[in-house]
Amino acid sequence: MDIYLKQAILQVVDRDVGSPVFSQQTLDLTSDITRDYLTNKVKKLSSAQSKTGIIKEEASLLQLITLLETDFINVSQQLVEKWYAIYQMSDDAPSADVFVVLYEQDAQPYLAFLKVNYHQAYTHYVDAESGQLVNQLIIHQSILSSKTQKADEGFSINLASRQFELIEKQYLFSGEKQFYLSQQLLEVEPAPSLEENVRVVKKAAEKIGKRFEVAKHDVVANVKEAIYATIEADGELDTAVVAEKIFKNNVSAQTEFKAEMTDKAPAVSVPVSPAVQEIAVKKYGKQKLKLSNGIELIVPIEVYQNPDLFEFINNPDGTMSVAIKNVEEVISRL
Repeated sequence: MDIYLKQAILQVVDRDVGSPVFSQQTLDLTSDITRDYLTNKVKKLSSAQSKTGIIKEEASLLQLITLLETDFINVSQQLVEKWYAIYQMSDDAPSADVFVVLYEQDAQPYLAFLKVNYHQAYTHYVDAESGQLVNQLIIHQSILSSKTQKADEGFSINLASRQFELIEKQYLFSGEKQFYLSQQLLEVEPAPSLEENVRVVKKAAEKIGKRFEVAKHDVVANVKEAIYATIEADGELDTAVVAEKIFKNNVSAQTEFKAEMTDKAPAVSVPVSPAVQEIAVKKYGKQKLKLSNGIELIVPIEVYQNPDLFEFINNPDGTMSVAIKNVEEVISRL
């Protein structure tokens, strides 16, 4: 996905200092280092762990961020102040830097809020106070994660449609763990992430599969196939379609699976963004098998589904064989 950064600002939130240290100028987006860092962080807000939803029209946050494009520095500071008023009440939330980013994607305006926690790291320090240069080893307390890593928390909001993607963590508030970003800042109950939904689907499928005496490896393989097929074709995880693909020709099992999913995950379908769709197709497009004799296999879905190329064979003694067929070449790699 192509991202065009328009404005960005960095605010320092060192909890040992107290109030945030607000910048009076935006970041220099002509700097390749800055632009590369922020672009990668924004892109990584779209992942299989991202929760999704739509901000309500009456949400106080929405009333604030609609002014971002006309008064970016002032409004971004108000946004961080609003967030910090909640964050500072946590018993264990760490110090961090916060980036507020205004950008465009596919000609649509977006806001990104990125919180990057501090980490300790060793570095050198040149001491010249004694009149002689002395190179010392010190611990730096405020190191940010690299551009290849996700922000510790954050969200992006499409300012036109109000749709958001969210990565959040639980912190202690009055002794109780809370997802404060969604509950208190965004004021919304987000849809579960794709990863959370897949866990629910897998658990429900294994439960129903056991009841109908379907081999566990078949159930897990069918779950992967179903997720891959529905997301690749439709861009969403539809439990009705998944049920048909997991429990082929078993209407009773399909009915029980749908009922189980209704109890565990009320949403009938879970749309995913194009970026998450690409991630999911890549992740679930291969079957990973570990056999009891220690052999491990990674098999592309299209090969796994083709009996002329790959097949499980049940032996008379109760064991199982795996047949890999019509292989033209074997390449051995170190």
